[in-house]
Amino acid sequence: MQAQAAKVPLRSRSKRGCWTCRIRHRKCDEGHPFCKECDNRNIHCHGYGPRPSWLDNEEQVRAELSLVKRAVKHNARQLSKGANSRTGPQLRNISSKPQQDAVAVAGPEQALWASCPSQEMRYREAELIMLYLDYIFPIQYPYYTDNPELGGRGWLFWLLLNNRPLRQASMTLAALYQRTKFARGTEYMEAELIEYHTTALSAMRHALSANEGNLALDEGGRLITFISSGCCLISFEILQGGSLSWQTHLDALTTVVSKLGPMFIGLDPTPREQSGSPTEQTTPPNGTTLSPIWRGMMYAKRFEFTKLLWFEILSTASTGVPPRLPYRQWLDSEEILMADFVGCENWVMRVIGDLSMIQVGGECNTPGEKRDSLLRLEKVLQNGIERLRRKVEDPPVSHYISRVFATGALVLLYVILSSTRPSEASIYAAVASVISELQQAPSDVSLRGVVWSICIAGAMAQPDQQAFFEHLMTRILNKTTNKTTKDFGNCASVQRILRQCWTKRHEDPRSDFTWRDAMEDIGDFPLLV
Repeated sequence: MQAQAAKVPLRSRSKRGCWTCRIRHRKCDEGHPFCKECDNRNIHCHGYGPRPSWLDNEEQVRAELSLVKRAVKHNARQLSKGANSRTGPQLRNISSKPQQDAVAVAGPEQALWASCPSQEMRYREAELIMLYLDYIFPIQYPYYTDNPELGGRGWLFWLLLNNRPLRQASMTLAALYQRTKFARGTEYMEAELIEYHTTALSAMRHALSANEGNLALDEGGRLITFISSGCCLISFEILQGGSLSWQTHLDALTTVVSKLGPMFIGLDPTPREQSGSPTEQTTPPNGTTLSPIWRGMMYAKRFEFTKLLWFEILSTASTGVPPRLPYRQWLDSEEILMADFVGCENWVMRVIGDLSMIQVGGECNTPGEKRDSLLRLEKVLQNGIERLRRKVEDPPVSHYISRVFATGALVLLYVILSSTRPSEASIYAAVASVISELQQAPSDVSLRGVVWSICIAGAMAQPDQQAFFEHLMTRILNKTTNKTTKDFGNCASVQRILRQCWTKRHEDPRSDFTWRDAMEDIGDFPLLV
């Protein structure tokens, strides 16, 4: 009887409600992207996607319920303290005046310290912000190139000072890093992490519900706030090894941004060689002088749209959903700085986007059209790889990263092409090219940023190629983990996916089992960034 009582029932009142309400046995209003039951209590809404794998593990369900209960109690305490309490202003301010988080609303000192009632809390926030800038940001974007002429990452520090949702999301990442990396899982650390996370989620929800209709009229402040904090929450899910929750945040961002159109974000459709540099061509509204703050905000705007586009294009490998953003217009305009921000040149990402549209978007009506499109893209990739392999003096890191992604794209292309023209030899050769590029990795370049190519190529590797990917993933994981800590990222998930592919194809050598099949099998859908 005791054993039966200990089990966590999973029957819910609604078969269509969000997964959080279903495990809590609450009536869900099934609102999108977040239900009111979760939103009103500032708890994490797991959305309405495929059944999470952790639901099959009673211990994980209990752990999730424990986190939810603590978050509900924390929110109730904040509400009970009343409007005059100094200990809970963050949640109160976010719900009452979400627009006040726009860039440049308040001075840096007021924006940063207004919510800190004590010196200890002020110091803790400063500690977490610097931890984010010095350690977390380089993990998120290992190939980001600073531009000292434009003030380095001053634009990012400015956003953190003036953008409370982004600041809360960034501190969530920093607290997670300390807890994960250094095994600092004290009760205080856990409560702190929950508070930062729930506050950041609340800010995102209110930005979505209150500002969606006004974002298109904004000059950049609220839109940058919305995208930057949302992308930071996606990074939180990635870095804690989440396999589904990131999809909810990405869907919310792309739903809003896809409605704005390519011209709203200030993209100049004229190629850069004809129009000059982005900084020279961008002018502030009403003909005013180009100020350092405006220039920094335009730079921040490009960065936020670049990483959002980066997330969406690469997410197709995990979701099977084609890109919704107008990636072709954005990438062709060259105002999106892929090489500077994420290390991969625009043309490579455009090809990956096109391959995603062909594979799951249904752009080609006949097998012949599909084959012709793939052969055209094959030529683009081969010519581009050849160009990048030409020896130049002191090549930028983006040349190497672009080659890794381009060879990975060739593997994807041949996998798609195999449905119309079976060619195991082509796939094998493309995987060999990826291996060759990975073997040439500069010693100071992290390979965590190319897990998309590692996953695509490794999943299709033949038995004599599999050992390379197994050793590579083990080496990457050993660099960042030890016996007392777990992986800070998604590499452990990628390793599980590769092993599942190899096992299934060993059982049936004729099988066309891919990374997507492995994800479905093990219930793990990491965002491969």
